[in-house]
Amino acid sequence: MKIRQWEIYKARPPGFEKDHWFVIVSGQERCDEARQLLVNGLACWTLRGDVRKSEVRLNGADGFQSATVCQSDFLYSLPKSGLHSPLGSVG
Repeated sequence: MKIRQWEIYKARPPGFEKDHWFVIVSGQERCDEARQLLVNGLACWTLRGDVRKSEVRLNGADGFQSATVCQSDFLYSLPKSGLHSPLGSVG
């Protein structure tokens, strides 16, 4: 599977009980390099209430069926091998 910067994938990093959506923010060179086993991702959550200053709102154009926010102030290290179920890309 080719991973691309700004695409949305499911993953389950440590501390998460179930799979979750993440926007991949690592540069394309890192995504393409087989020796680099991790990429950085921003966690996405279903919007409940108002959007916070540290969140970016995503919607159907990004592939989500309901209003979703991306937590933009914290990066998760995600093993490439654990990414699955690509949804689309932000942009």
